[in-house]
Amino acid sequence: MTAHNTQATLIGSIAIMLWSSLALFTTQANSVPPLLLLALTFGVASLLFFIVYLFKGEIKSSWRQTPKNAILMGGLGFYFYHFCYFYAFQHAPPVEAGLIAYLWPLLIVLMAGMTKGNILSWTHLVGAVVAFIGTGIMLQSKAQVLTTDNSTAYHWTGYAAAFACAFIWSSYSVANRRYQDVPSSAVLWYCLITTLLASASHLAIETHNWTTAASFPASTWIAILGLGFGPVGIAFFCWDFGVKKGNLSLLGVLSYTAPALSTAWLGLFTEAQLTTGQIIACLFITAGALFASLMPNKKMPLVPEKEAKGI
Repeated sequence: MTAHNTQATLIGSIAIMLWSSLALFTTQANSVPPLLLLALTFGVASLLFFIVYLFKGEIKSSWRQTPKNAILMGGLGFYFYHFCYFYAFQHAPPVEAGLIAYLWPLLIVLMAGMTKGNILSWTHLVGAVVAFIGTGIMLQSKAQVLTTDNSTAYHWTGYAAAFACAFIWSSYSVANRRYQDVPSSAVLWYCLITTLLASASHLAIETHNWTTAASFPASTWIAILGLGFGPVGIAFFCWDFGVKKGNLSLLGVLSYTAPALSTAWLGLFTEAQLTTGQIIACLFITAGALFASLMPNKKMPLVPEKEAKGI
């Protein structure tokens, strides 16, 4: 990788670190209806980006330089990913839904490696498999702890929505490579569209109204602001820059560290106790990510060169 490519990959990895705090913040805001939470957090992110780029004088230039189809793709991608995510966890067992939804890093690795002009490193492939095994161990370990009821009345639509999460985010991340010349400040417009869609959906679907927010305790608002600035705010800017300029296959593999880090934060800052299975899973995930990171230049084409040129 070139120095610029390496820097972009490192910036993209910041998003993974921030996303690992999603569960920690969400546990502090679990009383907020999901679509209202989506509207509030993306509203915070939109305000953050607007202030930053207004101060930098890039609002007008960002609007001019960002194709409207890119804005539409980003806004719809952000919104539908989160909509499907919430739906899946409401209509399928959380453990299975989480496992299916977290297929997106593996799908990114495979999709990116098979796009025109790219080949997949065998170390990325092996690292992805090892990390995915670790993710499965972790979620199975959680199943033994969290599955305390005997309810089996779940709908197949929940599983379909979980897979839609993985497919939407991986497809968005790979498709976003087409807009490498679009400034990452375009994330502002993606967040604005998501905020508008989430607000409209909240008013149309959820029974709560905006006045409910006035009764939220201070800890809930801290969580909302934390989500807006971190996992829902700065993280998307870093990810946008990383997937456009960095090593997308490597970022896909490194994404497997998110559930491991998320579990670590919950163990450190909440009363959750880490199980042996979760610790073993963290080792698998870290080992897979490190394997892919240390030897990224030994490549194995997945398709013949002539076929790759014809993609």
